Amino acid sequence: MTREVTTIEARASIAAALENYFGPNQSHRAFPVVRDGLFLGMVDRAILVKHAEISRDLCVSELFGENLPVMALPDETCRVVATRLAVHHLERLPVVKDARSRELLGLVARSDLIKPSLSLFDEEHHYEQFNQMPFGNLHQALKRR
Repeated sequence: MTREVTTIEARASIAAALENYFGPNQSHRAFPVVRDGLFLGMVDRAILVKHAEISRDLCVSELFGENLPVMALPDETCRVVATRLAVHHLERLPVVKDARSRELLGLVARSDLIKPSLSLFDEEHHYEQFNQMPFGNLHQALKRR
């Protein structure tokens, strides 16, 4: 999980969000929108461009309704989070303290869920390479003892 998350303030206009977060220096494909540290939802360029056609002066917070956004809780397993990502066709989920307060704690990306598997693969691959190393004379010398 990434704890230091770049967020968009809910009071920002759609025009400002597009300019500041999705311009030439864009660092992520989507950002969480927060009001006073509380998670409202995620936005990406496509959502903002679609609504900018109506009004660029709308506040980003006006894009969210009453439904709870898709999010993860800190005590959920990686399997639960991975399933939620897959079901909703998402690449990342905001992690909130609890569903009621929605205090943003961080983001979990698909790549975060893959990292433990990669380290296990690397360890197994290293082990296999070690076992396949020819020891030549050393092996023969040990047999003679």
